[in-house]
Amino acid sequence: MNWLFTWLMLAAVLWLIGWGLLRRERIYQFPFLVGVITFSFILPQIPALAADPFLPHGAYVKTIAFSILCLIMCRIGWSANAQPFRFLHQSFEERKLLIVSLLLSVTGAYFYYKLSRLPGDVSVGVQMSGAPVAWLFFARFMSYGLAIAALCFARRISWMAAIIIAGDLVFYLDRIVVTGKRAEAVELIAIFVLAFWFQRSWVVPRAFAVIGIVIGMLLMSSMSDYRDITRANSGPIWGDISRIDITSNFDNLLKNGGPEMRNAILRVYNTDMSLEFDYGLFHWNRLVFNYVPAQIFGDKFKTALMAKLPSLGREYNPLTGTTETGMADAFQSFWYFGALKFLLLSYIVRRLWVSANAGATTAQIVYMLSIVPAMHAISHQTDWALIVWVHMLIFLVPALGWARRPASHAPPVQSLATTAHLRLHPAASG
Repeated sequence: MNWLFTWLMLAAVLWLIGWGLLRRERIYQFPFLVGVITFSFILPQIPALAADPFLPHGAYVKTIAFSILCLIMCRIGWSANAQPFRFLHQSFEERKLLIVSLLLSVTGAYFYYKLSRLPGDVSVGVQMSGAPVAWLFFARFMSYGLAIAALCFARRISWMAAIIIAGDLVFYLDRIVVTGKRAEAVELIAIFVLAFWFQRSWVVPRAFAVIGIVIGMLLMSSMSDYRDITRANSGPIWGDISRIDITSNFDNLLKNGGPEMRNAILRVYNTDMSLEFDYGLFHWNRLVFNYVPAQIFGDKFKTALMAKLPSLGREYNPLTGTTETGMADAFQSFWYFGALKFLLLSYIVRRLWVSANAGATTAQIVYMLSIVPAMHAISHQTDWALIVWVHMLIFLVPALGWARRPASHAPPVQSLATTAHLRLHPAASG
C-alpha cells in the first residue's frame, strides 16, 4: 500500500508540472510551482520513508494520501473563471513610485547591513531571537523596493530604477550567498521574470524551467552542508564548497529519507490518533508571534494573547532547523478537511494573478512578492503567505497610497502603464 500511494503522489506531481508546461505562461502560476517545489523538496524524501518499518502502521499512507489531496486542491482552486480584485486597481505616478522604491530600499538595506554584521553561528541556519528578529522584519522593505523598481524598469528603462536595483542586488546577493537562503534566491528570480512578464510579456523558455527543476532538486539536499560552511566561517569558503558531494548527498536522501516528511508523517499520525485539532488557531498564534514584539509588550502579555493548541506527542522531537510541511499544520487544524486551506490559498493567488494580468500594478507587486511564500505552504507552513500579506498591509499599502495618482488625473485604465504600454495577457486565464 505504501508504494501504491508513493506512485500516486508522483503521478499527482507530474500532473501539475505537465499542466504547467503545456502553455508558456503557466510556469509562473501557482499549481505548476506547487508541483515544482513538491518534486524538488518533498518527493526525494519519501522513497526511504515508504520502506521504513519503524514508522507507525498506516502513518505513511495517511500522510501521502492527504498530501495528494492538498495538491489536487491547489489545482482546483486555480479557477478558470476567477475575477480580479477590483480594490487592487489603482493608478500611480512613476516618479513617486521610484521615490517610494528608493526609500524602502534604503531602509531595508540598512537592516540587511546590520544582519550581515552578525557572526555566522547566530545568523545562518538558526532560529534568531532578540534584535536580529526585528532587523529581519524591517529588512523586508528592501524586497518591496526592489519589486517596485523592477516593475518600473521593465516598463521603461530608467537610470533611477537601474540604480535602485543595483543597490538592492548587492545586499540581496550577499544574504543569499552568505546564509544560503533558498527562498530569497527564488524570490529574486521571481521578481524579475514576473516584472518582465507583466510589462513586456517575456517568458523564460520552458526548457530552462525543466533544467532548473532538476538542478534545484539535486542542490536541495546539499544546502545543509553549504550552511554549515558559511555558519562556521561567517561566509562562503569556496574551496570547501567545491568539495561538497552533491551526488552523494542526494543519494543519501533517497536512501535515508528526509526529516521534513518524517516530521509530517508523525504529526499527521498523532493528530489522527488523538483527534485534537486547533481549528485554525495556529494562524492566530503565528500572527501574534510575528507582530506582537515581546521587547515592547513583554513575554507575559504576548503569551497571554496566544491560544492553547493541542500538545504534540511525547515521542515527537523534530530536528532543529527542519520544517513540518504545510500538510502537517493543515491536518492539525481540520483533519482531512484541512486540504481546504490549499484550495483557499490557490483561489486567492489565482485572483491576484488575474488582477495582475489585467494591468493592476498593485496586484503585480503583490503577486511578485507572494508567490514564493505561497509555495512554502507545501514545504514549510501554510501561514507564510498570510504573514507576508499582513506585512504588506501594514507597510507597503501606505507607501503605495502616497504614490497614487489623484482620481481626477487617472487614465481610463488604472495601472502603472499608460494605455499605450499596457500589456494584457488573454492566455493567462488558462
